[in-house]
Amino acid sequence: MSEELTKGLVKSRLVEVGYPKNQDELENGLIYFKEDSYKSGINADKELANAFINASKRLSGNQGSPDYTAKDKKNELLIVIECKSDVNKHQTYDNLDDYKNGIGTAKEISEYAVNGALHYASYVNYAYDVVAVAVSGVSKDNYRCTSFYLPKNSELSNIYLLEDGTYNDTLMIPHNYREMIDELLGKYKEEREKVENELKNYANQCNNFLRANHISAKDRAGFLSAIVLALTNKDSDYYKAVERAMPDDRVKKPYTEELGNKAISRLWESLRDIWKNKDHLPEIKYNYLEEYYNSLLLTNLLESPEGSNKVFNFGENILSRCTYSIYTNIVKKMENHPKVDIMGTFYTAFLKYAKGDAKDKGVVLTPKHVTELFCDIAEHFLGRKLDSTTGVLDICTGTGGFLISALNRMDHNIDNLTISDEEKKKRKEYVRQNCLVGVEREPEMFALAYANMRFHGDGKSNLYACSSLLKDKSLINNNPKKTLQEEIEESKNRPMVGMINPPYSLLNTKSKEEKGKSKQSGQSELDFVYSMLEYLQPGGIGIAIIPMSCASSKDDKKMREAILEKHTLLATMTMPKKLFQESKVGTQTCIMVFKAHFKHELSSKLVFLSRWLDDGFVTVPHVGRYDKDNQWKAIKGEWIRQMEGLAKPDNTVFLKKELSKNDEWIAEAYVETDYSLLTEKDFENQLKKYALFKYMQENDFGDEL
Repeated sequence: MSEELTKGLVKSRLVEVGYPKNQDELENGLIYFKEDSYKSGINADKELANAFINASKRLSGNQGSPDYTAKDKKNELLIVIECKSDVNKHQTYDNLDDYKNGIGTAKEISEYAVNGALHYASYVNYAYDVVAVAVSGVSKDNYRCTSFYLPKNSELSNIYLLEDGTYNDTLMIPHNYREMIDELLGKYKEEREKVENELKNYANQCNNFLRANHISAKDRAGFLSAIVLALTNKDSDYYKAVERAMPDDRVKKPYTEELGNKAISRLWESLRDIWKNKDHLPEIKYNYLEEYYNSLLLTNLLESPEGSNKVFNFGENILSRCTYSIYTNIVKKMENHPKVDIMGTFYTAFLKYAKGDAKDKGVVLTPKHVTELFCDIAEHFLGRKLDSTTGVLDICTGTGGFLISALNRMDHNIDNLTISDEEKKKRKEYVRQNCLVGVEREPEMFALAYANMRFHGDGKSNLYACSSLLKDKSLINNNPKKTLQEEIEESKNRPMVGMINPPYSLLNTKSKEEKGKSKQSGQSELDFVYSMLEYLQPGGIGIAIIPMSCASSKDDKKMREAILEKHTLLATMTMPKKLFQESKVGTQTCIMVFKAHFKHELSSKLVFLSRWLDDGFVTVPHVGRYDKDNQWKAIKGEWIRQMEGLAKPDNTVFLKKELSKNDEWIAEAYVETDYSLLTEKDFENQLKKYALFKYMQENDFGDEL
């Protein structure tokens, strides 16, 4: 296969992202050269000619040139690109992080794209920060691009992985690479961690204040959502009064009480203006929200507050004090830190302190990197990008994490299209009006999702407040004569992708028989999976993260059979044990992927099974679980390559297996064991775990395991 095809793809992509249409032409400070074209012409670059004079990939000391070299005259950042037609010649190491230990022999440097790109980068980083780009493949469908950052005057051991993806989501102009590098090197990391820690601390203080002022645990989240939602309306007297009230040290403006005994009425005015005039909610949905908030916004909120601290220090009554505090500690943070999931981070922490609330409802909030991973999985199995032609459904919406990640991904994909800014804006608006569908039964969660997504520009015309289980035959909140299923199936853009993290079944502890009945009564996680798949278009992709037990337990066998009678299981991936540690949930989970409305028995029945047990995240006391060493990007890239069939085969980690309705749906049942990794200590630990298990079981502590 000719590398010229690969080079042609690279050139097309360079032009798409903003480089000049022709090589060797300087435009807006940007220029790119093909091979050694930097030697001549009006834009000849003597510095590059000198840098590559001894850069032969064969290490012979002769001249060598990358397939492309790009630079920004205003930015000391150089991009070198090496191409290979064969994707099997993309890299020598399975783990991209191993390139920090060396780039191999002259033969490997000559034959592999990553090795060659890093080789050339090492010849120019005496003068530049360098992005080394490796590209392989001869079509957009099998195209792979990997980019590394090599800092100026540093060794190859100091490289950072920037990208590892496909045609439409890799390659940038230097300015955008610089932003990515700044974030990677921690320019925003400290700020993000500071904001997240502040939110976690605030959640604790917020819960203490609400408890001290006799707002019940079950009402606290909903009460907060009313304030947050009302404060999204910057045109309201409520918002303007809050702005006037807050002190400003820069101009020596003191705090003044502006809400007072009008706090409740002004909050209501703001909410009703949103529902009626801005979001144009249907009457049924409007009445649902009004009825719910009526039960929370009572006159006792105008009483003098009990308790004061540095974040609850302004306001003459309970409501005004809460309002000023939330404005400062949540709303302003949303405005000032749009890349941080403010509501998700706050609410995850808040549930920990609102004793019993998370466990009582089975709430497990999904980490942001997992909601983004769902988008990658959806795009892989759909065979295309999420965009304005793709409806996305979450029937267990929670705070809206999946829908927000899908919205962000669609925005990103639309931005990468070669269309006018006006058309991009039009498509993004269409996404917000038609492509996101959420269902949430719990009133406080519905209200939180509404507030959270409204901050992202979505007026929530497609968020429904009802049960999403098919067995409940729920009537929707904007048409009492139509079921939720009928509404979704008849919608203008029936969802093509479903993403859910359902409430985890909380069975009673009286007896094994009662446990089984409880789980089969329509509250199993697989009931939500089944319902989600039924709502999707034929051929749609449904993705769920649920307890591993759903893949093999006897209690769930009937539901597994029912799902495969109508739908196809495509993949199951076991997830890290501590994935939901932030929600104080120790349940081991797996991601399941399905194709809707294609009976499994009539499909290929080949299922991708993998053990994705390490996402690179670590737990740090008082900080939480985060990507401390920036490993997540490389790990996710390897996981995606496993699904695509591009990773090096390893039957101890992943495989494809033909499964039927009677089989277990989990990799652990089929992968081989690599006994060479086992030690005596492993054996000893397993014996201890088994001994503890038997003790707990015999003493009736089974549900605490």
